[in-house]
Amino acid sequence: METKKELRKYYIERRSRLSGDEVREKSESLFAGICLLDRYRNANVVLAYMSFGNEVSTGPFICRCIRDGKTVALPKVEKEEGKGCRLAIYAIKDPVADVVPGFKGILEPDPSKARLLDPREIDLAVVPGVAFDAAGNRIGYGAGCYDRLLPLLRPDCLKIGAAFEIQLADGLPADRHDFRLDMVVTEIRAIVCPGRRQERM
Repeated sequence: METKKELRKYYIERRSRLSGDEVREKSESLFAGICLLDRYRNANVVLAYMSFGNEVSTGPFICRCIRDGKTVALPKVEKEEGKGCRLAIYAIKDPVADVVPGFKGILEPDPSKARLLDPREIDLAVVPGVAFDAAGNRIGYGAGCYDRLLPLLRPDCLKIGAAFEIQLADGLPADRHDFRLDMVVTEIRAIVCPGRRQERM
């Protein structure tokens, strides 16, 4: 099996071939599916992320969450001495005014305008990544930030990997510290991962 580093490079290159229109259209279809979930409708606090490059585009979804009266939570990368990085979670009200360039130039919540949240407040989490499989394994960018965050969420928090179909792998290598997702949603389907509760679309 290929290493995580090799797989990361392969799937980033594959995703980079999508046009801007393809990213936009596929992202809209993906989030339309998430918004049909009962768990989305019942969620009070939704964790999203500020997309960059050819990631699944979250802008319209964040605006939809705000219109639906949900609290939108976003991650902010914080460096920890000797431990790499961690994600602090903040609630925002405005996806334009409440964010500033942060880690690697990616938009993050502005602590002077956003409210710090306890990760246990999150009801539904939308998780980015480079590659995913049907077992709920994911490969991120290699910093391990989400591997540290996800175990802090409540067991009943629905953890969804947001992926284009071209980001799905037949199987990914998983380490003991890797955290599996409950579901992976693409522009054409929702995959409920083994051992996870069925979710109605």
